[in-house]
Amino acid sequence: MEILNQQLTQRDILNILIEQHRISSKLDFETDPDAILTFDSTINYWRSAGDLLPWKPLSEFLNECFGISVSESKWEQALTPSRNRTLRDVCELIAENCKYQDIKPIRILGTECLSASVFLTLKKYLKRRNVDVSNIRPSSLITPYLEKYYSEMLEQIGIISKGRKIFEEFAYKPTRKLNLLERLNTFDKSRYSFQTGEILTFRDLTMKIIETK
Repeated sequence: MEILNQQLTQRDILNILIEQHRISSKLDFETDPDAILTFDSTINYWRSAGDLLPWKPLSEFLNECFGISVSESKWEQALTPSRNRTLRDVCELIAENCKYQDIKPIRILGTECLSASVFLTLKKYLKRRNVDVSNIRPSSLITPYLEKYYSEMLEQIGIISKGRKIFEEFAYKPTRKLNLLERLNTFDKSRYSFQTGEILTFRDLTMKIIETK
């Protein structure tokens, strides 16, 4: 596989954050699904719209999500004071530190194959986030992995696609009748099964990523 490390642009980062918000707002009723995120959105607006953590745990999450090691002091400068700092500050800091693999086709049995390259790179990104990829095959269903590694899956799919819209349909169907406390507990993903439209397997996911490149 030919790997060229390149910088993600500030626009790429913003698109990733926008897509993360679009998907996550379908599950967390405390988010604002109608929020419009731009470079000029304040950190206050972003955190309120997405029901996000305070700046310190949020910075730790962003380091893990993008595979970077930005210092706490630099994150504090980018995220506080939250009424003045904007997503431009966040995107600029991430873009300065985050590299991605420019995926090129690999040769299999004498034929150039882009889908194999995308699939293997996705597995590598997921493994980086401690997802057990040992049994993932192109034919593997993605729903069990979303149920177990919801955040990690969406993060890395967003990064490899640079925030492009992969899931045209993404919905949650309750697995049982939920009481008020269960509806409030957004961390319990067993409350829902995931509806992902025509993207059912990792092969479907791989082809959709290629289609949107």
